[in-house]
Amino acid sequence: MLARTPFPPVVRESDATRINAVLNHDAVRPWVLMPGQEALDLSAFVADPLNVVLMTEDGTVGVAFVWHEPGVYEAHTVALPDARGSRVLAAVRSMIAFMFTATDCMELLTRVPVNNRAADALARVVGGTLDFERAAAWPTDKGPVAVRHYALRYHDWVRSAELVGRFGEFFHERLEAENARLGVPDEIHEHDPAHDRHVGAAVAMILAGQPAKGIVLYNRWARFAGYLPATLMSHAPLIIDIQSHVLRITPDSPYFEVMECRQAQ
Repeated sequence: MLARTPFPPVVRESDATRINAVLNHDAVRPWVLMPGQEALDLSAFVADPLNVVLMTEDGTVGVAFVWHEPGVYEAHTVALPDARGSRVLAAVRSMIAFMFTATDCMELLTRVPVNNRAADALARVVGGTLDFERAAAWPTDKGPVAVRHYALRYHDWVRSAELVGRFGEFFHERLEAENARLGVPDEIHEHDPAHDRHVGAAVAMILAGQPAKGIVLYNRWARFAGYLPATLMSHAPLIIDIQSHVLRITPDSPYFEVMECRQAQ
């Protein structure tokens, strides 16, 4: 059974208390302070609704997403020593999923100084692409060092994120169950992993409160792939026309039901 939200638990922070505690921890502070700084306070940053700060429920891992322009954010990750390694990777993947499915985000950027090998490895393992490198562009107490600029774009994320494939499989299984309930022929297309990914991403966005984004991005892919487009018919209640069926999205499990099945006509 799928969770209501399309990602493991993360918390969008409404104040800076928890992120400040991580930033100013003795093991973290040397990596985030610029020369001359003694402490960091993200209170003003968090108060700006354009920015997003996400943390794990236990407060050990956080990512500050700096709004650059509509759909584009710059990410900065911090973690307490006890949460390093696989725990950080899992948390950051959850936060990336949140950004792509629950916000307007289409592109994530990050800057990594070359002396921070852990951050560089993280940027790569979550799917970031090295766009360019600038020499002597990151100040440190020992002088400026080179900085690498990475980007992770929605269309690259959706090709590799395990989450979206699982949501696509759920969607097709649920549609088959609704056909059986209604006693209509099961005429769902053959298994298509690419379709699973893109319809799964759309379902994740719909369940995360971004139905318009989900439909637009699915249709952009569907037209190219040869699938029929979907239509957002109503926001309240949330009703979506996928050509073969009209679906009403429900707030809890099983998440959608068929209002009309055109396969029977």
